[in-house]
Amino acid sequence: MSSLFDYGLRLAQYLDLMLLFGLPLFAWYGPAALKINGDQRSSLSPLPKRALSLGLLICAVLGLVLVSIEIVRSTTGIMGIAVSELGRDDLAWYLVDIPAGRAGLIRALLLVLLIAVLGWQLRRGGRPLLVRLVTVLAGAALLSLAWNGHAAGGEGVSGAVRLVAGIAHLLAAGGWIGAITAFLILLLRHGKPAKGQGLHVLWQALHSFSRPGTVFVGVLVVTGILHYGDLTGWSIAPLFHSLHGNLMLFKLALFAAMLGLAALHRWWLVPRLERDVHTGAPSHSAQHLRLSVTIEATIALLILVSVAVLGTLSPHG
Repeated sequence: MSSLFDYGLRLAQYLDLMLLFGLPLFAWYGPAALKINGDQRSSLSPLPKRALSLGLLICAVLGLVLVSIEIVRSTTGIMGIAVSELGRDDLAWYLVDIPAGRAGLIRALLLVLLIAVLGWQLRRGGRPLLVRLVTVLAGAALLSLAWNGHAAGGEGVSGAVRLVAGIAHLLAAGGWIGAITAFLILLLRHGKPAKGQGLHVLWQALHSFSRPGTVFVGVLVVTGILHYGDLTGWSIAPLFHSLHGNLMLFKLALFAAMLGLAALHRWWLVPRLERDVHTGAPSHSAQHLRLSVTIEATIALLILVSVAVLGTLSPHG
């Protein structure tokens, strides 16, 4: 049975890498600049580039610290030794011979590369953020977490399907978490009765998420079903007769609540915001969105807590 520290370490890694991937992904597909009154270009952007670079650099450094702690803790745990007894040969064995260790080593190397890229970006000042490169590197680091849970535990064709589903699930979740965080940043900047350019920022950012958000949800649903089916042999009995199943039901209830909030945004709050954009009137819809997105972010955090625990439990135990 894992300790609270282990659960906290897993949660911190999931959250850190999802932000590191999801925020630049949002900057990639979201509006880089805004059109005001048809042709005029606004200097406002959904996420300030320098602040984004600095925030991502902090995430990358934190991620490197976390994976280093995980490598040491996993090696000592498997070998049954204290940290003071840990030697180079022990670490080399874990990083070379154990799949989770190899994934951790690759993750660490990717994070070092990200730190170098983001550090260079900050020193270059006004240069555009290398969004695509950062997104790809962070996505590769995030998908390596698939080897930290059940996704990499299968064999043969079904094992490969489970692994691919687990990777796709992680990336879709990272995209969604990143978008929620970006919306919170926007709503904190423009969340009071908004008008003018601030209103355009909110509406265009939310509007740009419509299609990617649908893709994220579709991927999460399909891969979640595939992953669960492969783990349990397509039986629903473990949902009601194991701790893993009970926690899965809790996670599903939270996910359903997030879908309800997403539907509220898409079909009610965003159309009201669009109406206010066209009329030019101050909008109170942004305040309603801020409350709703804050609730959604809280639910997302609870889902990540459940995921951190689920990966350590047996589906049948």
